[in-house]
Amino acid sequence: MTKSDVTQIKIGKHKVGFVGLKETFKDIAELYSKQPDDVVAEELLNRLSKKNYISDKVQKEYGLVFVREFRKFLGQLFDDENDQGLEIKVLGAGCVLCNSLENDVMEVLSEMRLTADLEHVRDVEEIAKYNVKGTPALIINGKVICSGNIPSKNIIRNWLEEIGFQKYSGGKMDKPVLIKNISFSEPHHLDELVAYEEGRVVSRTFSQNSSLSLTLFSFDEGEGVSTHTAPGDAMVQILDGEALVNIDGKEMTVSKGQVVVMPADIPHSVTAIKRFKMLLTVVKKLRNIESR
Repeated sequence: MTKSDVTQIKIGKHKVGFVGLKETFKDIAELYSKQPDDVVAEELLNRLSKKNYISDKVQKEYGLVFVREFRKFLGQLFDDENDQGLEIKVLGAGCVLCNSLENDVMEVLSEMRLTADLEHVRDVEEIAKYNVKGTPALIINGKVICSGNIPSKNIIRNWLEEIGFQKYSGGKMDKPVLIKNISFSEPHHLDELVAYEEGRVVSRTFSQNSSLSLTLFSFDEGEGVSTHTAPGDAMVQILDGEALVNIDGKEMTVSKGQVVVMPADIPHSVTAIKRFKMLLTVVKKLRNIESR
């Protein structure tokens, strides 16, 4: 069994790996794409139980999750009312507008003190599965909210409130949450917080504001981020694997345990020699404030 045979999916607050998930989705896609959820759940449980141990006690819960992932695999809308979490995806190859939408979403989440699983989907084939009319696009809990434009932060806030996610209040944690997508007061291994996915670059944003961004990435072998510049000094910390980093024409191999800093406004790119994971910290330049 190779790493690519195992797919990590979110069940409740945790991610669980399943063998043969994507292969099973491909096998039943044509026959079951229009079948009701209960029929799809039964078929997926029957097939996946042959390669994975699934206790009788969790059959119903896992069946619902399998259906959710199957609908997402097909690019279909899915009913996520049984999932109490907030899952947001920004679709876009990484242009200025796409990055701007991701930043706005992060700021709204921070202002509303909401924790969400936020992912910026850059892979063209993955984006195509959502059948959006254009990018950037915003997906909230599996539903296409907008595409081809950038909504204002007020509109994003209104959408979240209409879906049922209100500003958090009360309790000892009633304070601004500056770091997202990671549980507090618990130890973590960074390299376990983002999974490898075949043919994809996967990201998990921890913080995004006017002075700092903190993002965890996984790159499949051969995948990368094309030449671009950053609004601040960007430090790459390799957590696993090996990457080729190009900074203004200077190429270097960076491996697990090493860091490299890419200066602000200098063209750079990153490509996976072997599949690798990295923590990217960008410290942005402070804006000058003119005194009146």
